[in-house]
Amino acid sequence: MPPLTWKVPLAFLCTVSTLFPCTQEPQEGPTFLTHDPEVASGVADNVQHVDPAAGGWRSEVLHDAAKKGLKEFLGWLIHEKDLPRESLAAGFSTSALRPAHLETVFHDGTMTVLHATGMEAQRYGFDELDGAAVGIRTALEGGEVFNDFFKYVSVELSEGNTFRTQFIMHFAAGEAPMITQVNIEGAITWLIGEDDEHVKMQTLEVYHYEELITLKPTFEDITTATFGDTPRWKLQMLHGVDQYMGKHDRLIGRSYIGSQGIAVGDLNGDGRDDVYVPQQGGLPNRLYLHREDHTVEEVSKAAQVDFLDNTRAVLILDLDNDGDQDLAMSIGSSVLLAYNNGNGVFDKRKTLRYPDITEVFSLCAADPDNDGDLDIYASRYISGGLMGGMPTPYHDANNGSNNIYWRNDGEEWVDATEESGLSDNNHKFSLGAIWEDLDNDGDMDLYVANDFGRNNLYVNDGSGRFHDEGVARGADDIGAAMGVSVADANLDGKMDILVTNMFSSAGRRIATQDDKFMDGNDVEVHKEYVRHARGNSLLLGGDGTDFEDATDASRIAVGGWAWSAKFVDFNNDGFDDIYSPNGFITNENSKDL
Repeated sequence: MPPLTWKVPLAFLCTVSTLFPCTQEPQEGPTFLTHDPEVASGVADNVQHVDPAAGGWRSEVLHDAAKKGLKEFLGWLIHEKDLPRESLAAGFSTSALRPAHLETVFHDGTMTVLHATGMEAQRYGFDELDGAAVGIRTALEGGEVFNDFFKYVSVELSEGNTFRTQFIMHFAAGEAPMITQVNIEGAITWLIGEDDEHVKMQTLEVYHYEELITLKPTFEDITTATFGDTPRWKLQMLHGVDQYMGKHDRLIGRSYIGSQGIAVGDLNGDGRDDVYVPQQGGLPNRLYLHREDHTVEEVSKAAQVDFLDNTRAVLILDLDNDGDQDLAMSIGSSVLLAYNNGNGVFDKRKTLRYPDITEVFSLCAADPDNDGDLDIYASRYISGGLMGGMPTPYHDANNGSNNIYWRNDGEEWVDATEESGLSDNNHKFSLGAIWEDLDNDGDMDLYVANDFGRNNLYVNDGSGRFHDEGVARGADDIGAAMGVSVADANLDGKMDILVTNMFSSAGRRIATQDDKFMDGNDVEVHKEYVRHARGNSLLLGGDGTDFEDATDASRIAVGGWAWSAKFVDFNNDGFDDIYSPNGFITNENSKDL
């Protein structure tokens, strides 16, 4: 199936692609000039579908109209603007916007979480709207509302002159440390007016309400206090990738999506964790040593690790079992090993070279063959480079690059990918991987997070040989995976898997339309695209060897365009929490594609 022969609004590409830096919702106003004779015909054909009306996507035209209507309603509800009477239909009614009966479901001295115990039957008409709003306004009083946004996750058409939307909504108010955050899910019916661009809100129903109240700060930003006095901090570290893109020799390497990570560990043996920060090509990598007063000293040059090559990932680990921490980093298609001489200087190097140009995006290390030293697994993405090819088939691609398993044999490092069985299903678009004993048999297994399709679960047979059992064990989690973390989230003695995927409200609206999406063809495949758009996934280790998808019950799906979420017990209560970074590149104008 050719991946782009069917027509969808361009915004849907955000649900399955990291190749196109587009926003998750269509923006108002022209973005491209499709009549330009310089534009290739194929490009112009796709670009016109930024306008949903051009492709006949009535649901998205109605979505844009409903988006404007709800924005105006929220302006009245939480921003003290005039009530948008022209956006409300005659006979409009709503449920209580903040249910009267809330139950404390979590409290740890830092944060209190309240959930609605049930939804009230009472309805509020046009003349009673202040009564419907009083509860939520009381919850938010005392501070300016900020971080307010909403997304429509479905547009359900009817045969008459109405349609229904389901929404998710988040906003917060207050001043630190007393912040109140409100999360709402609900549905709205709309009355269509003279055309699809003019709609009026007919009914509003809240069916999930959550309120979080912070009692004291959980975290304090000490970045400037810690790093602010180091050389070139403001010049290099406080700018985005666009500051230097196109200004350095491309042969050094560069990454316009800003995919560099960091590593934390004790590199000089003083008992305090240090920080190593890779940078894009042309900028030196930085090593910051942790001082006793909790500031840092930048020692990259003295430690001989101020490499100018584009560095995407780094690990701090003891590669030679001599008791001090070394560095492993990905530079292009190679892995550079820098060995610590015991004094925090990395003057011995070894390069693990692979005979193609495909870049290594991430690294993970463990001892899966139980020989007493650490081996390295290198995840790679598109064969031939970032713009090297289109994932095919788009929802379950198997034309990505091969990942590499480097086995540590002391002085020698061996590409043991084929020998170990890790070459099975090894042409995905991999962005992250993790070693963990996922079947509780005492050896390290490997989970690989793949964009555009199914993930791998390589099960170790005890001898350092692996078999991909992701599908068989219910752990393949088809989607747009960016990263993976593992913990025993429910404390049942079995390891659980958190997969970081992209959430796309546009994808959820579009791919569910059996008669319209992909011209109504391959309806079974539609389910895979809906899964792509769902967001983060939580897979619970169960009885025997199978995993249970607990995403919906855990309510962790909606994490934006998420990258490498991680299990961490932030409040030391014995339960692992989740931190999920999200977002994608923007320019100075946040609406730029």
